[in-house]
Order: sequence, then C-alpha cells, then structure tokens
Amino acid sequence: MAYRKIAILLLVFVAAQQIHGADSNANTPVDPPTSSTVQPPPETTTDKTSTTTTTTEPTTSTESTTTTTTTTTPPTTTTTTTTEAPTTTSTAAPPAPTPKPGPLPKPDMGKWHYRNSTTNQTCIIVQMAVQLNVTYALKDNTLKTILYNLPANDTTVASGFCDGEKNVLQLVWKKSSWVSLTFTSNSTVKEYKLNELRFDLNASDIFPDAQANQTLTLVHKKSEFTTPITMSYHCTRAQTLNLTSADATEVTVLGQALVSRLQLEAFHTRDSDSFSTAKDCDAIDTPDIVPIAVGCALAGLVVIVLIAYLVGRRRAQARGYLSM
Repeated sequence: MAYRKIAILLLVFVAAQQIHGADSNANTPVDPPTSSTVQPPPETTTDKTSTTTTTTEPTTSTESTTTTTTTTTPPTTTTTTTTEAPTTTSTAAPPAPTPKPGPLPKPDMGKWHYRNSTTNQTCIIVQMAVQLNVTYALKDNTLKTILYNLPANDTTVASGFCDGEKNVLQLVWKKSSWVSLTFTSNSTVKEYKLNELRFDLNASDIFPDAQANQTLTLVHKKSEFTTPITMSYHCTRAQTLNLTSADATEVTVLGQALVSRLQLEAFHTRDSDSFSTAKDCDAIDTPDIVPIAVGCALAGLVVIVLIAYLVGRRRAQARGYLSM
C-alpha cells in the first residue's frame, strides 16, 4: 500500500508540473516556427535512398570481367607452330634406295692369231666376243651366279699348236685365267671344226668376294662350226654354248658361253693374218628344202604360162575359121 501511495503522489506531482509549464509557455511570446521547427529532419529525407544507385546498378557490368570469353578465345593457337611440319619433312627423309646395277654391257670383240714357228705361217685366226654365265662360291660359302665379259683388250696369246690334224690356240688374261680352242680336221671330207672350248678361271682373282684359291674349269665338248678347209667360219649373231665339268663323264650344265661376232679359221696355210673366204652361219643353216621349194614354184609358173599360151592360140585359130 505504501508503494501505491508513493506512485500516486509522483503522478500528481508530474501532472502539476506539466500544467504549470503549459501556463508559462502561454505567457511567453512564441517565435515564429522558423528553422528551429522546420529544420530538416536529420537528413532522413535527404538520404534519397540513393542506395538505389548502388543497388539498382548491381555493377554486374563489373561482371563484364567475363573477359574470360576473350581470354579463352585467344589461346592464340600459335601453338600451331606445330606447323613445324616442314621440320617433319626435313626430319631426315629416308635415303633413296641405291639404284640397281644396270645390265652388263656387251662384251668387247678381240682378234688373235697364232703363227707356226716351224713353217712361219699363220695357222689359226680367231675373232670373237665372249660373255660367260657362271656360278662360283663366295667367302660365306654361298653360291653366286654372274655374267662376266671376257676382257678382250687384256687377253693375249699364251701358246699354240699346229699340225696336220689338230690346231690349238690358248689365250690368257690376268696371268691366271685361260681359254683354249681346239680344232680338228677330217682330210677325207676336207673339213675342220671346233672340237673343244675350255675355260680355266681363277675365280679368286676375277670374281668379286670369291673364296680364296678357287678355280673353275668349264668345257664345251660338242663339235661346233664345221667349215670347209681353206675357208673361214663367220657368224655375227650370238650363239650359246653350254659348259660342263672337265670330267669326261659329267654332263651337268654348270655355265654358258655366249659367243658373238665370231669369225675363225684353223689349218690356215698362208702367210697373211687375214681370213679366207667366209662361210656364213646363216647360209649354212639354210635348209635344203628352200631351194627345192623355189625350183618347184618356178616350174609351176612356167607350166601355167605355157597352158595359157596354148589356150589363147587355140581360141585365136577358132575365131579365124569363123570369120572365113
């Protein structure tokens, strides 16, 4: 209760003070409500909420820092300096393959003769170009087949032999390789022929990469180039002669000799080194049936002409009788 009384007294006191202040304000002149009252409220209005400038302009334009687009695009793929492709071309292009060796040139033609020391007459004359096709052993024990031209300019007469039934001419080159031609004659038919062609080849000296101390002996044993005595044999075209082992029982072909531009004469009995009249190989090989056929054709033509003449004459005589 005491608290209530105190509170009531305080309220009465406050109310009395307010009434007294109102009376005193009524007695004092009141200044016109100028700037004191009209003072702009503490710029609450002037705040203009210009915050709108900051808020409304979310300066997302700053987000135009999407220069990421620009930065992404100019990766300036100048990294395509990988167009150092010319360097790739220059990357040591594989070397061109070595050209294959061309065909072996034709062999040179040589001419040789042998003079009989007893009679002082030339008994053998040989002119030819020779190409060999032979097989030899290499250093690695494999076999190799090559073409080899007889070096005509380096080949010389080594020896010879002449008598009434046998003539021999031996040629040499590189001091260790030989070719021998043996001719035999038949006095009954007065002909001679090449009876044997023999090659003794020092393979180690004349063939590339050949095994050491290797010698090839190859022989053509078949009789060739039959020719009348006092004549020479001539053949321009190439002729192939098979070569076998020197063993008389061996017939296996081990190589070939291609002989061209050939002219030879054995049992020559004159002092000169020139050939006698030549018998050509093509003329020799002409079959006998050819002249027979030509003769028959000419005979038939003569018969036809004769029959035509007789028929024409008979018709002319018949017309004469009719006119009479």
